[in-house]
Amino acid sequence: MSNKSVILISILVILAAGGFIGYKIWNKPFKDPLQGDAIKVTAIQLFNDFSANEAAAQKKYVPEKLGNKKVEVTGQINEIGKNDDGEIFYTLKTSDEMFGVKCIMDKGEEIANAKVGDNITVRGFCDGYNMDVIVNRCKAVK
Repeated sequence: MSNKSVILISILVILAAGGFIGYKIWNKPFKDPLQGDAIKVTAIQLFNDFSANEAAAQKKYVPEKLGNKKVEVTGQINEIGKNDDGEIFYTLKTSDEMFGVKCIMDKGEEIANAKVGDNITVRGFCDGYNMDVIVNRCKAVK
């Protein structure tokens, strides 16, 4: 076999291995936020923790590895909306007039008949603080 053939075969093997690994990572199943333990907190407390000391709150609530920390947030709906990806979100009321805890629901996990003023409890994965505290992949706790 010539050097060109060996190099070509090596490149094809590397590309195939990379493609396989990428496929496995892309299709890796997400952890269900309703399974296992979660850090139970009110929307007010979660927001206050991030407002007071973002670094400490990040350590406490945000998973280092996807899915290894869940939060269970309870609060009153202040706003209901839809983001650019078409996902329903509920912003929960906090001590701040302008900002809150934004709970972005998993597709198909909207809370039936939810309206502003209702108290809800959801579980999801905290992403941190960006004016609102963001909790993604939420599902309602029944």
